[in-house]
Amino acid sequence: MNAMTMWWRGLQARDRQVLQVGAALAALLLLWGALWLPLTHSRDALQRQVIAQTQALAWMRPAAQQLIASGGAGTPSAPPDGRSLLARVDAGARAAGLAGALVSVEPQGPHRVRANFAGADFDTLASWLERGAAQDIAVVELSVQRAAAGRVDARALLTEGAR
Repeated sequence: MNAMTMWWRGLQARDRQVLQVGAALAALLLLWGALWLPLTHSRDALQRQVIAQTQALAWMRPAAQQLIASGGAGTPSAPPDGRSLLARVDAGARAAGLAGALVSVEPQGPHRVRANFAGADFDTLASWLERGAAQDIAVVELSVQRAAAGRVDARALLTEGAR
């Protein structure tokens, strides 16, 4: 440290002032770059996030009202008719016009069944699966393969409790 002190004292007063002003400017630039700049970037990012989330909320509120009005989430579905899931799936598929395509309905646990279809009309099958939610039946897995024009082979894992 002694050499540094000697060097400092050896400078003229004008040179010391220039170095002091330079050191002060360097310290200010360091504070601005290390503290102030990241804080302003973070604030700007948070403001953009608030704007985006406010816009999403503004879209979601009317969409939720439309969903409730159309009978979607928020409205209870019809209660089950007391029959087992296996019986409801079998009867529902037959009533939908899929009796000739329904190969089997197999229990997969207390609240799950697997329905297998061969040569089913795709539109009829898709419509029946969609209507299952009104009967408290949800599709857990669906595997569909083309069999012929407009016809498919399908395996659907269905569960009750879609509400």
